[in-house]
Amino acid sequence: MNYIDIPAGMETAAFAMGAGAINELADFVAKVFPGKKPWIIADENTFAAAGKKASEQFTEQYPPYIFPGSPRLHPDSAISDMLAKEISAKPDVVPLAVGSGVINDIVKRAAGVANVHYCCVPTASSVDGYTSAGSAMSHNGFKTTLPCPAPYGLLVDTDVLYAAPPEMFAAGYADLYAKIPGGADWIIAVEAKRDKIAQNIWDLVQKPLRQRLSNPKDFAPVFAGLADTGYAMQLYKDSRPASGAEHLMSHIWEMEHLSFNGEEVSHGFKVGIGSIASTKLMEFIINTPLEKAKSLAQPLLTREEREAEIDRLLIKGCYGSGIKELAMGKFESTPERREELFAIWEKLQKLLPVQLIPSEEAIKLLRTAESPVHYTEIGLDEAQFVHGIHTAQLIRNRYTVLDYLYTLGLLDAAIDYVLQ
Repeated sequence: MNYIDIPAGMETAAFAMGAGAINELADFVAKVFPGKKPWIIADENTFAAAGKKASEQFTEQYPPYIFPGSPRLHPDSAISDMLAKEISAKPDVVPLAVGSGVINDIVKRAAGVANVHYCCVPTASSVDGYTSAGSAMSHNGFKTTLPCPAPYGLLVDTDVLYAAPPEMFAAGYADLYAKIPGGADWIIAVEAKRDKIAQNIWDLVQKPLRQRLSNPKDFAPVFAGLADTGYAMQLYKDSRPASGAEHLMSHIWEMEHLSFNGEEVSHGFKVGIGSIASTKLMEFIINTPLEKAKSLAQPLLTREEREAEIDRLLIKGCYGSGIKELAMGKFESTPERREELFAIWEKLQKLLPVQLIPSEEAIKLLRTAESPVHYTEIGLDEAQFVHGIHTAQLIRNRYTVLDYLYTLGLLDAAIDYVLQ
């Protein structure tokens, strides 16, 4: 069995990957989870892809728990809480999450609530959450990341990954690509004095990133990049190394229950569209001279005007509680703050091109990976697309290009640039 090196300090104790690795799952579980009895959790699709073969490896196990394959399972804390009760009622259990991002997030959170280690058996190179701490899911109607430990064991059968539907890999490629504009957002946050970069964590994700993205048809480096991103989130205790404005846009469209041709749009596809939008917002900074930017800036708003603006953006009422308070808490509307942010404009014009892949090249890479590149390809019209960008600025304290442009009164002008 091919064990992969894991950075020091991880909650993950063992990572094995290779062709046919699932045939050694019983040995892996016996080694990593001695004395534990496996409980496979999958859906009908992932059970057919890998769960059945996984189950055949064990002479003793709890009967598998299999969710329906259709409609697509949605990650929700209520499901995790239900599984946590089942886990707590099973002595010496090790939950085995056999599936892609949704199954992993649900089981990860359930295992965390039940305070047991779990094992992840991915069925697609579709997300960066396999090795991360925390689960992205709906909680009381609001998309958020709930705390829980990362998988203690991770076994990846590359034959299973290659057999996954191509759109699953395309989604994973888009999720990995998002680390490019996400990294640029981190740079903006540092220059705006709203964050600091942890160099070891930055290097873990960013140093090999361009090489891993260079072939949009090669599964292995993409999965390695997704795994390293998960490790970075473990180390940082936050998803900052993995996401920026593009993920915030994705969260908005998810909370709005975006679907296309009757199917929920995958996380990776939404993030890919967000990545193109975010890159173009940053290209607005790169390509707009400082004096022109100042001339385009909208007047400062009063707190009352901002509250009314937020109410208009949240009119759909599907974004959870506390968003208005969060947005008002980070509202900056003083001439002094604007001057501070304009003072870094020309520095960002030099820094951002070093980090970014130009949007035209990004579109080619994502299209080669068979990921959507235009908002209409995931079922958005222009109004919903623009609304998603505006509303994404409200929902997290994480500082991104959205906050930078909004505070400068330039977000509308930058969105016009994106739509050209």
